[in-house]
Amino acid sequence: MKHLIIYAHPSKKSFSFQLKDALKAESEKRGWSATVRDLYEMKFDPVLWPSDLEKLKKGETEEDILSEQALVKEADIISVVYPLWWAGFPAILKGYIDKIFAYGFAYKAGKNGIEGLLTNKKVYLYTSMGNTVEEYEEKGLIEAFRKIQGGEIFEFCGMEVKHQEFFPQIPSASTEEIEKHLKVALSVFEPAKQIITN
Repeated sequence: MKHLIIYAHPSKKSFSFQLKDALKAESEKRGWSATVRDLYEMKFDPVLWPSDLEKLKKGETEEDILSEQALVKEADIISVVYPLWWAGFPAILKGYIDKIFAYGFAYKAGKNGIEGLLTNKKVYLYTSMGNTVEEYEEKGLIEAFRKIQGGEIFEFCGMEVKHQEFFPQIPSASTEEIEKHLKVALSVFEPAKQIITN
């Protein structure tokens, strides 16, 4: 199994940073091949510049984009780790999606409408936030987040969103609460298959 972890948080002291490391360790424990793409460490340029758009329209793709697309294409599992900012993705993650999940790679127009091209992939979304889940549920936003951040992106491209976990009030969380959140994050994976030897 190949596990691609897309991580988008600028602080190495963040819960998201700890979660990214925990996901990588869990992958190695299960015998999976884990690749972490730390978008801030990469200094990924999230802006789709006019010249970028023109190249995309011509079917021309830069080498750095092709490299990221190859990682996505090879992955069996994709985990996306990010904080909720202004009810959405951090700009660097939104830009990554804009550039990497491009037309012709992630989706295309077919005889029956849009066709997702990235099939047979399981996606897990890990969303940390400052408010409580209940505050967002009262506004009807949790379901909206699931649809917009999961369904309208990853499922649109043919992938299966297995789970989206929301971690509330992270800035004020205690060490014990953080540890609990990390355990919850890892528990969403399917149970590891045990190898029985005679």
